[in-house]
Amino acid sequence: MAHLVYAISQGDGFVEITGEVGTGKTTLARALLENLDEHTEAAYIFNPKLDSLQLLKAINDEFGVDSSGSSAKELIDTLNAFLMEKKMEGTKVVLIIDEAQNLNKDVLEQLRLLSNIETTTSKLIQIILVGQPELGEMLDSPELRQLGQRITLTCYLTPLTYQETKEYIDHRIQVASQRAEVRFTRGALRAIYRYSGGVPRLINISCDRALLTAYGLNRKKITGPIARASIRELAARGYVKGLGLQRRRKLSLSMGLLVGVFVAVLYLASLFLIIHRSVDLKINTMIESGEIERPKVTQKVDPLTKPQPSGGAFAMTQGNPGLSRGGGEGGAAPKSRLQLSPLTVSDLGGVLAKVNRRSSRTLAMKAVIDLWSGTPENSPLLNDMEDDQAFFKVAARQNGLLIQRVERDFDFLLKLNLPAVLEFYLQGGGTPRYLTLAKTNGEDVVLLGGAGEEGIQVDRDQLTSYWSRVAYVAWKDFLNLPGILSPQNSGDFILTLKMFMHELGYKDLDITPVYDDKTERAIKQVQRIHGIQVDGVVGPLTKIALYNEKTTLNIPRLTE
Repeated sequence: MAHLVYAISQGDGFVEITGEVGTGKTTLARALLENLDEHTEAAYIFNPKLDSLQLLKAINDEFGVDSSGSSAKELIDTLNAFLMEKKMEGTKVVLIIDEAQNLNKDVLEQLRLLSNIETTTSKLIQIILVGQPELGEMLDSPELRQLGQRITLTCYLTPLTYQETKEYIDHRIQVASQRAEVRFTRGALRAIYRYSGGVPRLINISCDRALLTAYGLNRKKITGPIARASIRELAARGYVKGLGLQRRRKLSLSMGLLVGVFVAVLYLASLFLIIHRSVDLKINTMIESGEIERPKVTQKVDPLTKPQPSGGAFAMTQGNPGLSRGGGEGGAAPKSRLQLSPLTVSDLGGVLAKVNRRSSRTLAMKAVIDLWSGTPENSPLLNDMEDDQAFFKVAARQNGLLIQRVERDFDFLLKLNLPAVLEFYLQGGGTPRYLTLAKTNGEDVVLLGGAGEEGIQVDRDQLTSYWSRVAYVAWKDFLNLPGILSPQNSGDFILTLKMFMHELGYKDLDITPVYDDKTERAIKQVQRIHGIQVDGVVGPLTKIALYNEKTTLNIPRLTE
């Protein structure tokens, strides 16, 4: 950070910040924005997949000057006038372009020309390029040698060491809790470091998952087994292990090593065939001798009358064909994402009587994940959870989702317009049962979970006669915003929020990292529209409302 502040104070040339995915480049850039003094004005471009003209318009927009010009000359003239004005005021101007490896060479050349705007004594604009290592390779190319020669400071972010990882985790825990009640054991730290390779983003993800699992088990000490179980779930979801290390190892592979790997694969394949045939022969011999029985094929049972499984959480059982991934090669599309043909049911109580609490919560959660186009994870740790709300929250987080518990009427669920796990009670009380609200059609609703592969359709009167008014709404935090944002907050998360709202049409917001009066008024407007408590504070329900306004997001909805 000190190097960057110094480079800006000098006011000349380009600055290059590169690093592997997840090493904190964007965090560093936004921290720099927050630490600029009052005599520095900055613009932040985070979507650089633009041509030269579009980039110039975006730059003018960010600096708050006219961007209506139809040619590069008009836009540059306008920008030049702005820069000269700032120079006379004694204000430095900084342009930060994130994900700069996505810029094509023509745009990079335009940036070089832009840096030519200067007086006889100094540059009028400082440009900071932030990107992955490919950015450095582009700047080293012969075509961009003139731009490469103008790089006065290069910062390369490397993964953390084991000791730095430990200190980083301790610091985050201290900031979050202000107490030392929660701690990671040495075994957990080693597992997280091996998985993450010291990449901060992967450290955050693995620690978050481990903390969530420990919370579900009511434990304050994150042990090695808890961390490893959480990491296995992450690996199953496709999170790449040690991104930075993988790239370096990949680049260092020699032809001799590749040949060695090829020979080893051939050897292992041959060995596998030998063992496989030997095992097949042994099994066939045991079947013929009567030592084991030949497996029997059972007939399909009506899903509304068959007993529900009580096995492991999210285990793909034979009794739940509609909630497992079907399949040909590559996996079929989830049934719930296609046109369902639910069975109309006149006795919802009869359906609820055939399921129990544990199996119904598992099946309902599977249905929610499937509606979000996810593949339900197999997590044996969930079986031990007695608290249903903790079960839903942990299961959702393990599948990239969040759960918001609401206790409101059905009309409020319609406003949220998201699938939700509903809590039901039979007449006379007892333990709760759970089904997933998947679709609404006028006065009828479609419920999934323990209600069969295609689900059931019931009228709202039936639903409300058994529903406790408690719902667990599944949602996704696309911007990864922290829990609550309010006028007391400032920082990069506020900047992200305002840029997102700007895309939604709230154009009068000032793109700064400050939760100002304009932001509060805009948030209150969103809350009024969506029937949420109007307090100007961005909590889970307000985030859901904001994401619902972005129609291009891939969100399953109760009504299309």
